[in-house]
Amino acid sequence: LGFYNDYRDGLEAYGQANRVIAEPLKWEKGVPVGWNSWAAVATEINYDIYTKTSDFVKEKLQSKGYSADGRVYINFDAFWDRLTEEELIAAAKHVKANGQIPGIYTTPFTFWGKSDSEGAVPGTDGKYHWQDILLKDEEGNILPPIDGGLCIDPTHPGNKMRLEWELNNFKRWGFQYVKMDFMAHGAVEGIHYDKNITTGIAAYNFGMQQVDKILEEELQAQDFFISLSIAPIFPGQYAHGRRISCDVFGTINWTEYMLNSLSYGWWLNENVYRFNDPDHVVLYNSYNHREESMFNEGMSRFFSAVISGTMLLNSDDYRQEAAKERAEEILTNKAILEVATAGKTFRPVEGNTGDKACDSFVRRKEDGSLYLAVFNFSNTEKKNMELSLERIGLNKETVYIAKDLWSGEETQVKNIVCIALQEAQPKIYLLEEVK
Repeated sequence: LGFYNDYRDGLEAYGQANRVIAEPLKWEKGVPVGWNSWAAVATEINYDIYTKTSDFVKEKLQSKGYSADGRVYINFDAFWDRLTEEELIAAAKHVKANGQIPGIYTTPFTFWGKSDSEGAVPGTDGKYHWQDILLKDEEGNILPPIDGGLCIDPTHPGNKMRLEWELNNFKRWGFQYVKMDFMAHGAVEGIHYDKNITTGIAAYNFGMQQVDKILEEELQAQDFFISLSIAPIFPGQYAHGRRISCDVFGTINWTEYMLNSLSYGWWLNENVYRFNDPDHVVLYNSYNHREESMFNEGMSRFFSAVISGTMLLNSDDYRQEAAKERAEEILTNKAILEVATAGKTFRPVEGNTGDKACDSFVRRKEDGSLYLAVFNFSNTEKKNMELSLERIGLNKETVYIAKDLWSGEETQVKNIVCIALQEAQPKIYLLEEVK
């Protein structure tokens, strides 16, 4: 219970209290920067696309500073299982030869086979079938699907065997990052195999403890990164990152959707999870929206991820020359990358936005200067903003230099910051006191 003049201070204190009770999974090897396959190519992912993406990132992005502490991830999302085991091993080797880290994907508590529940569970040598490990109600009926997937009982020994088999495969193949998706399926209420487990969250804790036990050696060495998606906020101590929203693509409405989640969930970063995950960053187009987005829309999507805390995984299809050109232009700005790779979240300036996003966010640096990020969520109209220095956390009587980090342009401001934005345009400023 706390009393605060500023609700943001209260939520951050709440996050810090949670950190004391359940410390985030330790990670000191920098912000995850790189590429994820889903928005770019979805079900089309194959060995050739994956390895050629790795080559492009090395030659055109890494070489120009697109990394964090020299580390870059090249990550499979869903449908990697269309590759053979030999291709997966070769793909991971190819990525590592490029000085990168390979990542992969799984859904540990979700079954997608629907009617094929009589099939054997992989990794159990035929001892268990899917219908054995699916979560059931009091009468023994399999619970109905959620978003197309059936819920697996995290407490069932068959699922533990499956997790050991799959995660050990990932390690053996050479992968060092896993995105775990549809995690809330593991927290659904039902009748669990382990009768000591009486709630969905208790079952979720049980399942995640198994995951961390299987990866224990790698997690202690910080050689394996875990990111959760569609996951309960709590408990958070079993993974390094958590997707703060659901899927986010490249147009400005998607950027606002994600920033709505940041507007109310920024405080999770470094407290409940080490990183907020703002989802894959689409700069040009995506598998479900092949029309080219505006350049400013791509910029807004990039900036929205930069201020989130953050994980920075681009997801564009580099078989398109225009996508390559946009990635080279946007992802290699050193001043913006410096903000992203600090791994610290911005906080919203306002908190009364309902189901919309705040359009202005701030982060104070240790030297007292202030980052200010602003967004125009319209792709048809320009926007003029007047922000009070006092409202954003500065002294209204002091003169500051406001530097646009993208363009490098500088202006003097006092009392009010006046900003003109083009359609869908974002800006990030650094405001420093004039000495």
